[in-house]
Amino acid sequence: MADSAVTRPAGTILTAGFDAAMRHCLDGFADHESPTHFFTALSGGPDSTALACLAQDYATRHDLRHTALIVDHRIRDDSTAEAHRVAGRMHRLGITVEVLTVSDDAPQTGIQAWARECRYDLMLARAHRANGCLLLGHHAADQAETVMMRLSRRSGLAGLSAMMPVSRRAGVMILRPLLGMSPDVMIEYCKACDAGFESDPSNFDRRFERVRVRGELAAMADHGSAMSDQLLRLARAAGTIDGALLRTLVKGGYLPAVQPSGHMVLPVGVADLPLVVAARLLAYVIGQVARPPAPPPTTALHHLAARLADGRAATLGGARFSRHQGDWLVTAEIGRRPSRLRVRGGQKVIFAGMWEIASPVDAVIRHLGEAGSGAAGNWTGTPGWCALPSLARRSMPVLETLDDAVIYPHLKVVDMHDDTPTHATARFLPTSLANVSISQLISGHAPPAGRRYVMITCLKES
Repeated sequence: MADSAVTRPAGTILTAGFDAAMRHCLDGFADHESPTHFFTALSGGPDSTALACLAQDYATRHDLRHTALIVDHRIRDDSTAEAHRVAGRMHRLGITVEVLTVSDDAPQTGIQAWARECRYDLMLARAHRANGCLLLGHHAADQAETVMMRLSRRSGLAGLSAMMPVSRRAGVMILRPLLGMSPDVMIEYCKACDAGFESDPSNFDRRFERVRVRGELAAMADHGSAMSDQLLRLARAAGTIDGALLRTLVKGGYLPAVQPSGHMVLPVGVADLPLVVAARLLAYVIGQVARPPAPPPTTALHHLAARLADGRAATLGGARFSRHQGDWLVTAEIGRRPSRLRVRGGQKVIFAGMWEIASPVDAVIRHLGEAGSGAAGNWTGTPGWCALPSLARRSMPVLETLDDAVIYPHLKVVDMHDDTPTHATARFLPTSLANVSISQLISGHAPPAGRRYVMITCLKES
């Protein structure tokens, strides 16, 4: 355990700003949901180093736990040595550190995107196991660069909102408390803390778009332009307008909650909305149901809206839009996400970035629609489950055991001769304001001889 008695400069502008940002980030948490364990993503650079120091002091003052996470991608020959060097530096500052190592080999192309996904997967899994939240060190300059890049791609309101102070991914809350702060302040804080930091050579490699944009903004600033400040104002305005639009769509009945089964049912009237509004709604829906790595381009969303207006089924971004009882059923498209995931008995894992699965036995998680439902059919009399649209059931996860049995984690098998059955569980992970958490228990009809199934998640019948 690191020595938390090491102190750093108190009462600085950055410390006060960090405390205010954390209060803002945590303001929406209910008391029982407020995180008690913070995990800082630590690259070793000045921004994440300052964040780790600030988070440690904040956690100490509020009687919370804090751990800095270092990810060793094994891309460079010296990456492991660097990871342990950064860890040693943090230990000397009184900060608990864990080094997470990527086991897969790097691809030949797309290394940065691959490394980013690896980092997120490892850190989110660690934070999820501890019921904690993840802190990222993005600052004001990062935000301005992101807005500039998205402007060049003709992004809409959601894209121009750029990075949000609070978001959710794979069941973990992600906080960015430094978004309103300058990177220069972070460097000064590290110096005041006597905290050394690493210099990443890729930050100067103009083959990367962000590096080129950073240089362009710096050149504008040298000529007296306040472009970065204008971009930040644009992000705040876009975020405010976008949030208001989504809330209006929710209140108007156009944007229902994602069901705990992971599907949505949109009213047919969404196709009559103005094109720009319909495109934003569809992008949001795709993000909820399919969780693509990036939102679909605006032109593709416009084409999707046109198909829906014509009453034609369509797929986009891993989401499938089908007519169902006069409305639009939106389900995850099978085959567009990780097809299989091994889970050990007693383990809890995240499947497809949106399902939290706990299994009592060693098994392989897959979508029901990939290989059928197995021999068991007793679930057909269970209200809620059997009444779901078949496409919704097909996109839900099941577990295959080593003896080829199929376990439905949404259902509990109750053996009439055993009062303490062991069952798998599944929970769809909400991401934002349109989701409603439901945990009501629904019982089945009269059970077959010896056993019955009951719903352990409330699934809305469609």
